[in-house]
Amino acid sequence: MSTRKITAVLLGVVLAASLLAGCSATDKPPKKEETEINNTIAVATENYTVSQSMMEYFFNSYYRTFVGNYADRLEQMHLDTAKPLSEQKYSDTHSWFDYLIAQTLKQVQQLLYLGEAALADGMELSEENTQKIEDTLARYDAAAVQNNTSTAYYLHSLFGESVNEMTIKKCLHLQMLAAQYTEKLEKEQTYTIEDLEDYFTRNSKNYSMVGLIYAAVPARQAEYFANAENEDAFVQLLRAHLLEETPALSAEDLEEKIEAAYKRRVGYMEDTAFSQWAFDTERKAFETYTEETDDGKTVVYMLLPATGEPLGETLYRDITPVKNLEFILFEPEKGEGIDTAKNKAQAVLDQWKKESEVNAQNAFETLMQEYGGDTSLNLERGRVAAELENWIFDEARQAGDTTVIAVTEGAYILHMLADGEPQWQIRVRADLQQEALDVKLEELSECYETRYSEAALYDISQIQM
Repeated sequence: MSTRKITAVLLGVVLAASLLAGCSATDKPPKKEETEINNTIAVATENYTVSQSMMEYFFNSYYRTFVGNYADRLEQMHLDTAKPLSEQKYSDTHSWFDYLIAQTLKQVQQLLYLGEAALADGMELSEENTQKIEDTLARYDAAAVQNNTSTAYYLHSLFGESVNEMTIKKCLHLQMLAAQYTEKLEKEQTYTIEDLEDYFTRNSKNYSMVGLIYAAVPARQAEYFANAENEDAFVQLLRAHLLEETPALSAEDLEEKIEAAYKRRVGYMEDTAFSQWAFDTERKAFETYTEETDDGKTVVYMLLPATGEPLGETLYRDITPVKNLEFILFEPEKGEGIDTAKNKAQAVLDQWKKESEVNAQNAFETLMQEYGGDTSLNLERGRVAAELENWIFDEARQAGDTTVIAVTEGAYILHMLADGEPQWQIRVRADLQQEALDVKLEELSECYETRYSEAALYDISQIQM
């Protein structure tokens, strides 16, 4: 897993309240200061210690994120979230707990290296990041109330038996400080467009894309799909197959299933037979590839003509700009439905449109302050719910556009800002920064020794999902 995502992964599930970013919570009354439930030292450097309670938070955050990332592959990986990890084999010699605790330890050590470097640099946590910690804790309180339980019980269910607000506050402080120092390092790295082009050329397979349409069909039908002459012929076969499977399928549902069969942004995956075939520069549009599945079906893939910036007949470079936007999330109140939240959001947006000043951006920022909004920068495809993505990445979208969209967690008011760089540039720059960070972390690991207690690491509770 990328080191650059240390803080994102270990922050885990702050709350699933927002798919774009965290929204500010209402102020809460001051609480009596807690103490940690288990302050046994699990990991330490010269100036920092990670208690057993903190390690439990880090581990279960990592575990929860891992399960979310691989949700559709857990069965193939022989990982059952209903069973203790220590009783499930990751390999012949290690359990899944062995693997996940080792990964968590590695990332906690890296957090400590960055924390030590920040301390040596005289860096203190910014007021903005300090406030983010308080906002996060406030959201946990609000979520506990919404779930009709205490904050203590809610946190135990999310992160483990010995995790309380004091634990999370300490963890977030370390994470935020590490992120702040990482941001400083990134600002010190500058890359020209020539640097980005050169790196892309040397590693083009990692950044190129292909588009395809696929069908999972009984083996006896696979030959027809594999011999389809073009996209239209493939779609006709798919339409007939879907109607044969479900004769009562409505026209709308049929078209939705066909659209779901398109994968227009497929990246290269190391050591997979399909990727070796699909990312060959000699591939032609409408060529097909078949592979067998465990359930006895055959999947047939058809490559589509290149879009974006073609690098060949099927390979392309993604020049879609990343998106920048401001947003406000209206969650349903207890006992209310999504429609109520949507109506409230629409009323607020309509009123804003009537009263907003010429400087619309500043006017919307005032609205965000009133209702607890936030900003999402450098947003890539595949990061938010489809309903949001379809509007945000519409080719007609322009800075200043607004809308209200209801999704599972509530209704969003969206306000578009100017587009960012093409997505390929964002990804290349991130990897160049990653390489620089890896070098820095290697240097820091030689400067700061980490000590850990294996007994403490193996005596933490695992959440049930």
